[in-house]
Amino acid sequence: MTLTLVHLLPELLGTYGDRGNVEIASWRLKQRGIAHEVITVHAGDRVPVSADLYFLGGGEDDAQVAAREILERDGAMRKVINNGGHIFAVCAGFQLLGASFPASGDRTIIGLGILPVDTFAATPRSVGELLSESTIGIGMLTGFENHAGQTGYLDEIQPLGNVISGVGNAQASTVDGVVTDQVVATYMHGPAFSRNPDLADWVLARKVGELKPLAAPIFTQLHQERVANIK
Repeated sequence: MTLTLVHLLPELLGTYGDRGNVEIASWRLKQRGIAHEVITVHAGDRVPVSADLYFLGGGEDDAQVAAREILERDGAMRKVINNGGHIFAVCAGFQLLGASFPASGDRTIIGLGILPVDTFAATPRSVGELLSESTIGIGMLTGFENHAGQTGYLDEIQPLGNVISGVGNAQASTVDGVVTDQVVATYMHGPAFSRNPDLADWVLARKVGELKPLAAPIFTQLHQERVANIK
């Protein structure tokens, strides 16, 4: 069996270096000898709907709207979910999976409707280091957030982290991200998998099963230093 990772629309959703999540995921699979391939889907390509793990990154308003239109064609992302695919989404990618999100010109754009969340525009912009305690049993998570949109839950749903420092989903909330059976979403840039290798392994393990530990003291040291500095 070869695991298939899909990097979605890097020219639209690649503003904040979130492509690093794909690279880190691939590296961690390679270190364990797990066969996999990485497919990059560009704006003119069809979205494969039978892959294993899909990555969405951050982007600006107009790019986010364009990405939504591409991912909506033929119900592609809904088919991904129906076929058992998993998604890791950051920032704009997180927002467009919801019911709606704001765009330039005071527009409200209908989202893909995969997550029971809604995003609205607010000031001031949420910018800075984000520290949260994970709800999935892997300790502290760190990232850099940079978003004007504020995201609220439409139904009861599990957050990825309980915010200790920073904003997270919204200024009125105390959580970051979402975890469902098939989706993990967050406002953490960094990229998130580089700054939080245990999160990378947790997401991968949901598709491949239990993973043997990797000896990566440099990642562990950097993560611990970030947590201490943010606190």
